[in-house]
This record gives sequence, C-alpha cells and structure tokens, in this order.
Amino acid sequence: MKKNKILLKKPAKINNPKIKCLTNKGIVTISYPKEFGKIEKWVYNRIGGSDIVKRPLDKYTTLIWNLCDEMHTVKDIIHELDSKFGEEVAPADKRVQLFLEKLLELNLIRLK
Repeated sequence: MKKNKILLKKPAKINNPKIKCLTNKGIVTISYPKEFGKIEKWVYNRIGGSDIVKRPLDKYTTLIWNLCDEMHTVKDIIHELDSKFGEEVAPADKRVQLFLEKLLELNLIRLK
C-alpha cells in the first residue's frame, strides 16, 4: 500500500471484551489473553503462570493508543505526537509506524 493511502487510514481499536485498558496517572496498560503455541501451552499446563499479557505503555504510546479511535488518521496521529513531544519523539512518523505495526500484529487495532 502506498504511503499516502496509509497516512489517510484511521486506526480503530478491536472491539473485543477480552482486551482491557487500565489507566493509571494518565498511562495506559493494555491486557489481553495470551495466545499459546504448542510448546508454550505444554509448559503453561505443567508449571502455570499468567494467561494474560499486560503491556504497559509510555506517555508516547499512550497518546497513540488513545488516538486509535476511528476518527484520527495515521497522519493526524503523527502530527499530534510531534506537536506534543517534538524532538523527544523524532522522527515521529517512524515511532507511530512501528507502534501501529505492533498493534496490528497483536490484533489490537485495525485500519479503516
């Protein structure tokens, strides 16, 4: 997909009741069930552990996550991140791209 088309896409959180978002002091933690592979499931069944993944975000990724609201385009998100944090996040476009790719890979968002 061409860069200009991607910039106009609108990220939206997946509507899944198993995905939880907790906010503490303005920072989001996303939790969702683990998807075990065969070996991971075998180990889990024998030694236990958590079957929930908790992903604490930082102030930058929290902003990106909150803007994945089906109203903001990728271009809007880059602009917001750059406007709010400037040099701290340079290059903002790369940071947004990497985080959105990870969210897509984890099936936490979709692009509309």
